[in-house]
Amino acid sequence: MTRNAFDAALPAADTAPAAAATIRGTALSRDAAGLIRGAFALATAWLAIGTGAAADLVPVAEVEQDYVKPHRLVDVGGGRRMNLFCLGEGRTTVVFDSGLSDWSSTWALIQPAVAAKTRACSYDRAGMGYSDPSPVPRTPQAAVEDLHALLERGGIAGPVVLVGHSLGGFHAKLFAVSYPEKVAGLVLVDPAEERLWDRVESSLSRRFGAAAVRAARAEDEQDIAAAIAHFADCAQTARAGALTAQKYRRCTDPVRFPLGTVILQERRVLQQTATYQDTQASEIAHCMYAKNPAADARYRRLFAGRQPLGDLPLVVLTHGLYDLSEPNWEVHYRSWRKAHELTASLSRRGRHEMVAFANHNIQIDRPDVIVDAVLAVLATAEQQP
Repeated sequence: MTRNAFDAALPAADTAPAAAATIRGTALSRDAAGLIRGAFALATAWLAIGTGAAADLVPVAEVEQDYVKPHRLVDVGGGRRMNLFCLGEGRTTVVFDSGLSDWSSTWALIQPAVAAKTRACSYDRAGMGYSDPSPVPRTPQAAVEDLHALLERGGIAGPVVLVGHSLGGFHAKLFAVSYPEKVAGLVLVDPAEERLWDRVESSLSRRFGAAAVRAARAEDEQDIAAAIAHFADCAQTARAGALTAQKYRRCTDPVRFPLGTVILQERRVLQQTATYQDTQASEIAHCMYAKNPAADARYRRLFAGRQPLGDLPLVVLTHGLYDLSEPNWEVHYRSWRKAHELTASLSRRGRHEMVAFANHNIQIDRPDVIVDAVLAVLATAEQQP
C-alpha cells in the first residue's frame, strides 16, 4: 500500500523516525527536519493565527465529553444500529467520515467549528466507536451502503457535503458517484486512492524511470500484505483476550495528543475490544489497496470518462510533511500527490491543495485548514440553484 495512506497500517514500533521531510514538495535535510519537528507545535499555532477559521476553533476541553459516549443510535436495518452525532443548524448538512481504524472522535477539533455555520454530523462506521458491528465484510461498497441507510433512516435528506479522511475519503468519493443526487460537495482529506499505481505509473515513470516505479509499487504491495496479516493477528489476539499493553500499542493508531486526555482514554478502551480489532482487520483486508480484480474493474468503470463528478464542488487536501530518507520514498510521495491531483480533476470544480506542517492526520495537525475547506465548499454548494 502507499506508505502515506494509513498511519496505523504497520505497527508504530516498527516505524523509524523521519530523517527528512517535504513541505510543498521541497526536500529538507536531516537537521532541518529535526528543527521542524522540534518547532512543530509553535509553527502550527502561528500558521493557525493567520487563518479565518482558527478563531472559530473550539478548545477540545469544551467538547470532549460529547465524543466519549453514543448519541443517536439509528437502526440501519435488521436491528443493527449506527451512532450519529449532529450539532448546529443550517440549510445543508456536513457529514464527516473517518479513516481506517478511526471513528467520530477524530473530528472533535473540527465538527464544532463547522457546526457554528451549519448542521454538522459525524458518525461511526459499523464496528467502530459506538456503532454495532456488521456481519458483512467491511468493503468500501458496504460502507457506502451503510452511510446511505444512515442518512435515510437518520432523517438527513440532503444533498449533503461529505468530508472524508483517508479511507473515509475514498468512501466519500465512492458515495458521490454511487448516489450523486445525495451529494452537494466533497472535501477529501488525504484520501486513500483506488488503483493508485495503475493511474500514476505512466506519469511517474517519465520522471523517475520505470524500474524505480516498479520497485515502489512492489514495496506497496508488500506493505499491504504485511498490514493485512498484522491486523488479522491483532484481531485473533483480542478475541483470545491476550491483547497486552505492548501488543495493544502495535495494534492501534498513533496517540493523537491534541484530542485531549478524556478522548484518548476512551479511545484506549474501545481500541482494545475484539469488535474494534475485528472491524479494523476487516476494513484493511477489503480496502481498495487489497488485491481484488473485480472491485478494481468496478472502480475503473465508476470513475471513467471526463469529470464523472461533473460540477460538484470538490477540494482534495494532501499533507505536506513527507519522509524522503529512503531511496524510493520520493516516488511514494509523488504517487500520493499525483493521485490526489487526478482525484481533484474528477470534477470541473475540483481543487487540489497541499497542507503545510501536516502529516497524514491533517484533521489533528491542521484542523483550521479543513474547516476553511469545508466552509468554502459549503458556500459554493449553497450558491448553486
